[in-house]
Amino acid sequence: MVVLKVKRNETHYNKRTMEALYNTQNCMKSILTILILILVVPALASNTDLNGTEKDTVIIELNNKSKIVIVTKDRSDLASIQNYDINQMIRDLNAQLSDSVEYMEINDGKAYVNDEEQVEMKDWKINDDEVRIKLGGVEVDVDPDDVDDWDDDDWNDRRKVTYEAERIDRTTHHFNIDIGLNNWIEDGNFPDVNNADYSVKPWGSWYVGLNSMNRTWVGGPVFLEWGLGISWYNWKMQDTDVQILEGAEAIEFYNWNDDPTRNISGRKSKLTATYINATLVPMFDFSRGRRKVTSIESGGVKIKRYSRKGFRFGVGGYAGYRIGSHSKFKFKEDGDRERDKERDNFFLENFRYGIRAQVGWKGVELFASYDLNEVFSAGRGPIDANGNNASLNAVTFGITL
Repeated sequence: MVVLKVKRNETHYNKRTMEALYNTQNCMKSILTILILILVVPALASNTDLNGTEKDTVIIELNNKSKIVIVTKDRSDLASIQNYDINQMIRDLNAQLSDSVEYMEINDGKAYVNDEEQVEMKDWKINDDEVRIKLGGVEVDVDPDDVDDWDDDDWNDRRKVTYEAERIDRTTHHFNIDIGLNNWIEDGNFPDVNNADYSVKPWGSWYVGLNSMNRTWVGGPVFLEWGLGISWYNWKMQDTDVQILEGAEAIEFYNWNDDPTRNISGRKSKLTATYINATLVPMFDFSRGRRKVTSIESGGVKIKRYSRKGFRFGVGGYAGYRIGSHSKFKFKEDGDRERDKERDNFFLENFRYGIRAQVGWKGVELFASYDLNEVFSAGRGPIDANGNNASLNAVTFGITL
């Protein structure tokens, strides 16, 4: 007798598939006599678990005198049986069956989810020597011992399952990357409206953020996204002949076109500031956290890709502290290429704080942020057309990966 043991709460089978199995004689003829015991407990003989709770037994007799025995706590447990593919289990059992086999156990690493049903599959167990990497919507688990023996045949025999995860975890953790464009606003307008020397080139002024984020379910469609990260502002000058300098009293945007004493032609000019940040954004997720999951397992490599479903949006805040800043000026002087890079504070504010908005649709996530405080210390900004120190606020928008 061959017994296929599956741990409780990890394997359930589709009722429709059982009926198809019952009616399909050709499939069962190749298996001979198979007894499948589902949800086996130590007290099987008495149909009672270790706590003394009686269990129900369902016996399905097949045409070839084989039997399927289901031991379950109550009728409600049978509803979750439809999530799994008994046909695939039978095929795997038959492939491994030999005359000497008396007992087989399917562990957590096996997934028998019915591809036609979009259901949640139990997470893989991670052993002490395994490594898990999560970035955005991708999760990779690697077992070094199995990877050492991994070859192309393992990938060819990979198992791929797509299903919909309905469960909402109280808190989940992930890494993401913000990539966008940044500028600064002066009195509600961009400086290039007045053709100011400190006008920013829209394309090429990149914002990059690396974030370690948590997502906590509050209730209903309400979630909180919170975490820490590091980000880089890059303000690239529209006029490449403008060099950013730290003056005696304020930051200076010096235009070499106004200096006839030197033959300088600028190629690139930018100011970079690095901050560490804390973010908190309440989100309304109308899919209530449901995700489409594509799971691939091959040898010691297990890959899951999560895609959010539905529409979501949120508005929150952030605060950051500057940990570095520098300017870079690439130019030609008398035909020779030169580069000037200077590390200083450039009268930048050490703290930043502002408002962040996020909106998403399925796998696409967009963000926008606005610093409520000025980029430069009060009275230390660049000189505007009226001879006053300009008040500039940073603004950023982009996509989250």
